Amino acid sequence: MEADERARAIIIGGGIGGLTAGIALQRVGFEVVVLERAKELQEVGSGLPLWTNALRALQKLGLGDELEKIGVSVTAGSISTWRGDVLVDLSTEELLKRLGTISTVVHRAELHATLLKAFGAEKVRLGATCVGFTQDSACVCARLEDGEEVCGDVLIGADGIHSVVRAQLFGVQKPRYAGYTCWRGVADIDGTGLETWAWGHGGKGGREGKGYQFGITPMTNERAYWFAQLYTPEGMSDKACGRKNEVLELFHDWHDPIPRVIQATKEEHILRNDVYEHKHLRHWSRGRVALLGDAAHAMTPNLGQGACQAIEDAIVLAGCFEGG
Repeated sequence: MEADERARAIIIGGGIGGLTAGIALQRVGFEVVVLERAKELQEVGSGLPLWTNALRALQKLGLGDELEKIGVSVTAGSISTWRGDVLVDLSTEELLKRLGTISTVVHRAELHATLLKAFGAEKVRLGATCVGFTQDSACVCARLEDGEEVCGDVLIGADGIHSVVRAQLFGVQKPRYAGYTCWRGVADIDGTGLETWAWGHGGKGGREGKGYQFGITPMTNERAYWFAQLYTPEGMSDKACGRKNEVLELFHDWHDPIPRVIQATKEEHILRNDVYEHKHLRHWSRGRVALLGDAAHAMTPNLGQGACQAIEDAIVLAGCFEGG
């Protein structure tokens, strides 16, 4: 595209997927504006494993060196029972040989800051809540809460599992509860060598239910990211004792280093969310409007593929316009 013929892309949502799409679309010649409803940009304070699909996408955007600064490469790990009996030893060396890259764990907020810098913070409009859109053969316009319209050539809905853009494109669809809740934490402990993924009914004498999971992986700056999952009815409240004590109560007799990692986590560094997913859509676009990430295919957080596939979506989407 010539400089005076640049198409304009409007991205709804300034999360990891939205910013990655912004960077990718700029690289193929678009003028891009991101509309973010929050008054300030903040990513959740947890870890994120970037698997091969996301790593290769971000490297294609020229961010490989930055990822090395903020991430820790995962070269090994294990899957065990709650007692510590190792079921599988894992190594990612084969991935390195086959695909030229290995998995890297980053802090979500640090990845978000890296993407924001690469995209350009001045191109993100904060406090801009999209409530719908209109489109015709000439353009597409995002309609904001205050009545303003922001128009362009394409509109990308990167506005998460409760996407306004998805609802208008394909109708309102209530997310489906996956059956479990998830805690995520960042511990102030050197996570080197602590990689593990344990699961089972847990505890002395066992517990009822479908089971529990707990995973740990190292991060930069002597930190460790962990997650815990528990099958439970939807909408259960935090216990009065606090999230840290609740997780300790559930996992106190699991194998080392699980209780130790929980103990090394500050209460304010523990998040909890019930887990939801969407039914599959047959396609993710209509006219000048397309979806990506959770807006298109919200999924359970196994192996961090929700964010990874949002990143991959962004690269593929930009590739559809390349040379156009």
